[in-house]
Amino acid sequence: MRIAQREVVDRLVAERGVVRAGTDLGVAALLYTYRCTIACRHCCFGCGLRAPDIHMDTGRAVAYLAALHETGRVIHVAGGECMLYWDDLAEVLERSARQGIQPHFIETNCSFAADEAIVRERLGVLRACGVSGIFLSADPFHQAFVPPERFLRVRRIACEVFGTPNVWAPMAPQTEIEDLACIARDERRLAEYVRANPPTLVGAAQRELARFFPDHPLDALPPGTNWRDCAIVFDRARIWEFHIDPYDNIQTNCGVILGKATDITPVDLLRRGPGEANQIVRILCRTGPAGLAEMARQRHGYAPPPAAKTKCDLCYTVRKFLRPFYPDILGPDEVYAA
Repeated sequence: MRIAQREVVDRLVAERGVVRAGTDLGVAALLYTYRCTIACRHCCFGCGLRAPDIHMDTGRAVAYLAALHETGRVIHVAGGECMLYWDDLAEVLERSARQGIQPHFIETNCSFAADEAIVRERLGVLRACGVSGIFLSADPFHQAFVPPERFLRVRRIACEVFGTPNVWAPMAPQTEIEDLACIARDERRLAEYVRANPPTLVGAAQRELARFFPDHPLDALPPGTNWRDCAIVFDRARIWEFHIDPYDNIQTNCGVILGKATDITPVDLLRRGPGEANQIVRILCRTGPAGLAEMARQRHGYAPPPAAKTKCDLCYTVRKFLRPFYPDILGPDEVYAA
């Protein structure tokens, strides 16, 4: 049954392409490492070169790819920057390909693309291992570090290698991609961009970008006032993405651990219902960040702030306070680093 499920997803990817299939079916990932070649200001995970030099070993990566394929989702490898450990990543792809459980696509910030030869070499390896496509990042946060020409180089070659329906990337013209680096250097334009494209204020995004947003009373926090919106990331019928990180944590929301992949498979977690994973998740699903703040006040003496930027801003602030009390649920360190 599970093999048949994987075959259905593979067929849809082949017919529709990675982008449409991933949008329709949802995605699941190996978060291969939190370490990254760059340190984006909007990163929910707090990735960067300051993160520990840790990535998932090959045996676990292959085993977890098999487990993720059982979920009926489009599977990818992400980070951090998974290309940072290229030789080990290539081994994961080769071993998984021999078992028919290779990921459908790989995610990269394109920092590796110093010249045409290295791009063709690496994309050739992906293609030879049966990987269907690639996800490429481009925005002012990435282009603050990665020269636009590197993104453009990978996008052009990836469209040749995989076909455009399998390249999950901004398809804006060259001039607009080049302008992203200009926005990154102009504080006024960056503020406009951030407000027009609000990030989830968790991790580095909360630390670096919250200042661009006004404060709101806790009973009127955007986006919207319905705390039930928070339940979406823990609702098995509505979760769009979840991942397994290099510490074996299963997460759908950055910094809230639902379980260990060593103890429960992703498909069993989904079947059981992520919304019942632990007490923190239950509170968020039933009463939202305001309810979590009230729990922190009653049980641990937390003093809620008078205002916050968004519901995610409040949630992350409360979780940072609660983390010493719930270290097995609120982690890992990278997401909560100061």
